[in-house]
Amino acid sequence: MSEFKDKIPAAGGKVEFLCDEATGGITSHVSCVSFTALYQVAVSMDGRHLLSIVPVTGIGVMPVYPKPSVLTFIQSDEQGMWGRNCPACQKYFRTNHVLEVTHCPYCAVAAPSLAFISKDQSRYITSCYDAFARALREKKNTAVELTDITDRNPAWHYSEEKQQFHFRCSEQGCDRETDILGEYGYCSQCGRTNARKLFRERIENMLNRWADVDKDVSDKKARRLVWEDMTKNIVGDFEHLAKHLRVKLLNFPMTPNRRKRLEELNFQQPLQANESLMQWFDIGLLTWPGNTTTPKRIVPDSDLPFIRKMIQKRHILIHSGGIVDHDYLALSGDTQVQLGERIRIRSNEAKRFIGIISTMAENLMDNVEYRFT
Repeated sequence: MSEFKDKIPAAGGKVEFLCDEATGGITSHVSCVSFTALYQVAVSMDGRHLLSIVPVTGIGVMPVYPKPSVLTFIQSDEQGMWGRNCPACQKYFRTNHVLEVTHCPYCAVAAPSLAFISKDQSRYITSCYDAFARALREKKNTAVELTDITDRNPAWHYSEEKQQFHFRCSEQGCDRETDILGEYGYCSQCGRTNARKLFRERIENMLNRWADVDKDVSDKKARRLVWEDMTKNIVGDFEHLAKHLRVKLLNFPMTPNRRKRLEELNFQQPLQANESLMQWFDIGLLTWPGNTTTPKRIVPDSDLPFIRKMIQKRHILIHSGGIVDHDYLALSGDTQVQLGERIRIRSNEAKRFIGIISTMAENLMDNVEYRFT
């Protein structure tokens, strides 16, 4: 794809495998490096298996790793990050987390970090092993240039903001950084979503816009168009968030039929989605129990008729220009309009609807992220 063509270079330097003429042993050495960070991978003596990721330790401190094995070196790119390929979805991302368990920011799968080594890194590890084997076989020094290392040709586009998103995890005690395509993603270290902060920012921006228009815009048509736009957008924003959270639920064991139904769950109809999630996982959009017997956040039953009406208003705004049809009359519960009339959305309705959808979103995030940990 032509738009994914910008490169993130690795810094210069080389890995040398030095032969001791007296003993015939081989030692490794990294020289002329200017990269930010480094880790090692232990490879089996026959070169067929990657055994473990080995952290780089200080001078005089020997790391613990499987032996006998060959240590290969993987440097970071110029920004202190490494490319990863998810073993489940195969998607590429970058992170400064390479030890222990890694979480895919796209599909939320967790696996040992060794499984996430990128395709470019695997090729480089093979080159390092081959250099070691040559040094051992031929009893002479060999080297591999670090300019051939990982992330030389990643599917990444740094100049196009819409195609990449860099985030630092805000979970307490984490602080890891991840680069992804798109916007919403899971932290590569702790597995928490970055969506909470981003969604709250969207809600804040929307409410600020509502306040500005309500205060400064007097033209009725202009105001009406803004309220309609907000009504359409808030459900779209919620759907985008819910689909992101759904991938975490899809990692649970379930029957093929249940999986298909979850994949097809329509978050543009949040009340129906809530019923299904409560039935399947005992989680929902209307409450978040927290750690107490009294729910922290509740969407009361008295709000349900309003939600149904606003969802149907959004539907006909998108699909029939806002003109009341038979389906609207049958499904909305709105007794204040008649067939063929163009619906109206008032300022207080738009603001109330944004608040309710925001509560639903917070409940869903908390239920998905904290009820299962």
